Parts: sequence; structure tokens; C-alpha cells
Amino acid sequence: MQQDDVTLDGRIDSLRPLAGQVVLLTRADEGVGMATAAALAGCGANLALTLLDTEVEPALLDELRRIGCKVVVFKAPTDSSSTQHTQLVRQVMAEFGKIDVLVVNSEYRVQWQVDDDDLDEDQVEFQYSLNVKSNIALIRAVIRVMTDGGRVIALGSSLADRVGTPGLADFAATRAALAAFCKGAAHDLGPRGISINVVQMGAIAFDAVAVSPDIMESERASTALKRLGKPSEVASAITFLAGPTASFITGSVLNVDGGYNA
Repeated sequence: MQQDDVTLDGRIDSLRPLAGQVVLLTRADEGVGMATAAALAGCGANLALTLLDTEVEPALLDELRRIGCKVVVFKAPTDSSSTQHTQLVRQVMAEFGKIDVLVVNSEYRVQWQVDDDDLDEDQVEFQYSLNVKSNIALIRAVIRVMTDGGRVIALGSSLADRVGTPGLADFAATRAALAAFCKGAAHDLGPRGISINVVQMGAIAFDAVAVSPDIMESERASTALKRLGKPSEVASAITFLAGPTASFITGSVLNVDGGYNA
């Protein structure tokens, strides 16, 4: 262990490992996004948050401001074009002057059997557009201005790993595509000291309203821990990857799924 690893200053800094850093977090409206905003603020970060409706801010944001966290909200991009994402990044840079960490939390999930005669092609196309094209467009826009040594963390799903789930084949494909992009991007960004990783979530309690009860129960029963995850447990993994103790981790996929893929 190096001497500077055990200094008093180091121990104090470890309490607020993201002090002074600017984090752009998408879809902080609820659930995992909101829990992640709280966790990042607790680590000392200032937050640029995208919301679907900037006129209705979660009450949590005022609490974060009261503890000294600078929080500014921006309208979430609504399509996969690079124009909206570039404009978002310009707005964040104008407000904060830099972006140290990007957390990509946007997703859209629809449930269809692949042979379903009633499959809505427009919804399926939108799912691919948002989950793959839009998220990648944002990553590209951010890394052009990101501080060297920065972090990119994308939220994915354990459904994109080794276990298939009926009705969610297209959703799993979108999550797998984003994970594959991040693995390749790790090599492109490595020379700048920028890491890019994926946190693949399992069944999270807050998200139960968006998934059929049968699928949620099947996922719960398939976990090694026999329970649903909490948004705060996903947020803890994100703050770890954003912090200094994850400095030698890039191109990795971290399953936060209670052993669903064990």
C-alpha cells in the first residue's frame, strides 16, 4: 500500500469521493434514477439531471439543494437524433463548465411475444431507438467534452445476459447492444483515462409496476437471494463505479441482480 493511501486527507476525502465533480444523470424522475441522484449528492457531486417533465421536479431535489448540492434540471431528449443530445450537453457545459461523470439511465420497455399477432411495431421501434440509438448518441455527445479521467456508467438489464425471459426478447436485445457498445468504447476511451462500464439490474421493487406480476415473480424466484432489489442497491453500484476506488475498472458489466445470473 502506498503512503498516500493512508493519509488523513485521504480518509477525509473518501467520505465525499465525488466532491466538486459534475455528474450528468438521465431520467432522475423516479426509482433508480432518484435513488442514484441522492447517492451521488451524498458523495459530494453536483448534479445535472434530465427529467421528462421539468415543470414537475421531485421533492427530493430541494432536499439535495439544502445540503449544498448544486442541482440543475434539463429536459430529457425525446428522440435519437444527435441534435437534441448535443444541445443538452451544451446546456450542461454552459451551466457547470465540465462533465466528469455520465450516468445513462434512460430506457423503455414493452412486453411482447416475438410471434404475437398484436405486436405494435411502432412501440418496438421506439424501444430500440431510445434504448440503443438515443443512449449511444448521448454518450458520443458527452465524451467529446468530458474531462479526461472521467466515467461513463450505463444502466442495463440482467435480461441481456445469460437468461432469457418470455415476452422481453426485444428489450433484452436493446440492453445487450448497449453493453456491447460500452465494451468496445472502453478501448477507444482508455487512452484518455475515461472508463465506461455497465450496471445490469435485476428485478427492482420500484419497477414492478412496469412489468407483469408473472414476470416479476419469476425473476424474484430465480434470484439466489429470493427477493427483489432496491433502487438504493443499484445506486450504490453506480456510485462505486463513479468513484476513485473503481479507477482500474473499464469495459466491465456488473450484475446487480441478487444472483439472477449466478
